[in-house]
Amino acid sequence: MTQHELHAIQQSGEGHKVEFKRNINSDLAKELVAFANSSGGRVFIGIEDDGIISGIQINNDLRSRVEATARDCDPSVRVELETFNNILIVHVPEGKDKPYRCTNGFYVRNGASSVKLSTQEIIEFIKSEGKVRFENLHPKTVDYRVDFDEGALKRFTRLSGISEVIGAEEILINLGVLYHEQSAPVLNNAGVLLFAKRPAYTLPHAVISCVLFKGNTKVHIVDRKILEFDLLTNIDQAVVFLERHLNLSYEIKDIRRKEILEIPKDVIREGIINAVVHRDYFERGANVVVEIFDNRVEISNPGGLPKGLKPENFGKHSLARNPLITGLLHRCNYIEKAGTGIQRMRDGMREAGLPAPTFEFSEFFTVIFHRYNISKDIKQKLVLNEKRSERVVVILRHLAVHQGLDVNTIAIELSTTARTIRNDLDLLIEKGWVNSFGSTKGRGYELSERGKEVMARYA
Repeated sequence: MTQHELHAIQQSGEGHKVEFKRNINSDLAKELVAFANSSGGRVFIGIEDDGIISGIQINNDLRSRVEATARDCDPSVRVELETFNNILIVHVPEGKDKPYRCTNGFYVRNGASSVKLSTQEIIEFIKSEGKVRFENLHPKTVDYRVDFDEGALKRFTRLSGISEVIGAEEILINLGVLYHEQSAPVLNNAGVLLFAKRPAYTLPHAVISCVLFKGNTKVHIVDRKILEFDLLTNIDQAVVFLERHLNLSYEIKDIRRKEILEIPKDVIREGIINAVVHRDYFERGANVVVEIFDNRVEISNPGGLPKGLKPENFGKHSLARNPLITGLLHRCNYIEKAGTGIQRMRDGMREAGLPAPTFEFSEFFTVIFHRYNISKDIKQKLVLNEKRSERVVVILRHLAVHQGLDVNTIAIELSTTARTIRNDLDLLIEKGWVNSFGSTKGRGYELSERGKEVMARYA
């Protein structure tokens, strides 16, 4: 600390990371836990609330009282003491064992004040700091002897290569989903999601809602399915729903016909697994949603980025909101390698010649898969070469936005001749995608109704 730094702090006054105290009193513990529960800070003992230095006699007794106050917090707050002239500065780093409390309760720093948390706020704070995980909690309505699904465990052990020589309870204990309470076996929430007969009965929000819409908006529902099975079955059935409603093409090699889904199966499966694994299960008002539109597929889950993962690090670093569930899906080979899902989705779309997936995150996390690569799609539909299909796309996009079309301008833009553009337009008129109007000299062009339907797909 220098005199210049101290003067700047006096001028700035108390704040989120600065507290002034004339001397030690019962409020010191409150300030210590508030800083430890927040992002850390400093308590300046010997400075009045208005920033005037009153000073304090610094001796071993004063130091001992501060350190004893810190030790008496639960858990103990780590502090470092610094003296500057007649001021004792108590450095409080952000705690690693949140939440901290003193005799009077739990506090956090809010601006220049230390605010006491209510019961509900304590619960939310603990959840947000990751000290209590949904997957480890025990739902009181589950009776292991009635609700345990032996078939689900057999499937899991088969996929995982786990020997069933030991009993089911021992396997579940080793997997971290079962423990004993007063000698009775108890499934935690992760165990319910994977190994209970009726997970949705206990956890009604832990379902997957699959919806097929007509068009590109959420107006006309064509098909809907609510999946209420165990976690693995829900994932598999969501993939089946998408396979049923997405387009298939066929490739024949060596006299064998290969079915090719318009969005690769591995990509959509990865998107569903990502939503199931990383959703916020404390949020009971929403569930994982798979939505199919004419031009895209959206997979959403409640809960944005996990706490501690910055937007700029998305896709580079991995932070599991539900590490036990993540580990179990990795163990049964539903997840190839933790933290690679986002890149696998990107790679899969690129290899299929499709636009990269779009990711959105706020209160919800959403991945958007665009169903069509317009150039590739039109190339196949009209049986065109690469260069001509690119010209046709430019023409169609122009007609979809503008009332008319300037042939010469488009020709210059594409480094070709007006005659070439007119030949492309004649092809589109022949296919019924474009209409022409007016005399030959002043001819205009517009999308036909069929052409509008085609272009609406790519809106």
